[in-house]
Amino acid sequence: MNFNLKAAGTLLSRAKQFTEEKLGQATDRTEYDDTFEEMLARADRTKIWTERLASHVETVLQPNINERLEEFILTKLDQKSLNKPNIHEQLGHCMCEAGNDFGPSTQYGSALIKCGQFHQKLGLAHKEFIHSVATSFMQPLKSFLDGEMKSLTKERRTLEMKRLDLDAAKSKKKKSKMTNSTATTAMADVN
Repeated sequence: MNFNLKAAGTLLSRAKQFTEEKLGQATDRTEYDDTFEEMLARADRTKIWTERLASHVETVLQPNINERLEEFILTKLDQKSLNKPNIHEQLGHCMCEAGNDFGPSTQYGSALIKCGQFHQKLGLAHKEFIHSVATSFMQPLKSFLDGEMKSLTKERRTLEMKRLDLDAAKSKKKKSKMTNSTATTAMADVN
């Protein structure tokens, strides 16, 4: 078994410092610079709002949660999503069929065919819009969240661990100084 005693000691010191800070007993807590604190707060807000925007845009682009879930699963399985006609295309196809059934020479039939063709074009335009938004808006948002924000969160955790290590070392040093001064005073009293 490979057990590193020094790493375990560091982990315990860090945990002790963290607990003391949370309970309000820590006297030595290294504070970050005000501008750095503002940057951290801005990064937090940016992450929260970017996640909210991405979620809401996905809802607008595909309001049916079952369809969104199906697309999500297919992308996770590395399969292409099914190229199903959207509601406008379905309506347009239905209108064209009805118009052809009534006859293109009748007023009602020709109106249904024209309206159906328009709805099919509308459906294609909607698909192009969704594709455009997905590639030019959603993809950059997702890559920002998966790339820069993940990296920032990792670096922030590392910084917090280093700060806890520093504060624990300062606390240890302070306690050892107090112990040494107490021991020196006790030795002087004995003599």
